[in-house]
Amino acid sequence: MKKIIAIFLVSMLTAAGAVHAGQFVSANVNPGPSPCYSVWIKLIITFHRPKLQCQSGFGICFDIEVGTDKVAGSGSGQCQAQARINAAGQLELMVSEGDLQKYENGSALPYFRSGTLAFEDPYTFSEPVARKLGTNSQLTIKSGSYTVVYDASARSYLVTFPI
Repeated sequence: MKKIIAIFLVSMLTAAGAVHAGQFVSANVNPGPSPCYSVWIKLIITFHRPKLQCQSGFGICFDIEVGTDKVAGSGSGQCQAQARINAAGQLELMVSEGDLQKYENGSALPYFRSGTLAFEDPYTFSEPVARKLGTNSQLTIKSGSYTVVYDASARSYLVTFPI
């Protein structure tokens, strides 16, 4: 009799838990209108023109490699950055001053210090990077000029791109 009562109680608690759990809403890490869920994703980038195979000129190219930690041993040919889609649906790119100084002996740093980045070529993110940023749609940074904001306390530069 005790076993039957125990089985009945366990069944009732399990059923009640399933009904209660069905009321929870899953959280989207980049929902758009709510900034509290926005997550920074670390990317590896190259500040060269896509039309020149990301080897020369000033532009922006992103490698597929995405992670939450700094890549060990990344050479001067790549720069680490953080990216996210903000509450307004814009792409934010944040690069530390130290990483810019290490990248090709600081060759990209004057572009950031000028307060405006000008890109001659558009750049479309690969599908894996776009998915890591929390979207299934195609992300493209259009050619044009973009304002750079320097955060002295974090020693980093922030650029916002409409997408």
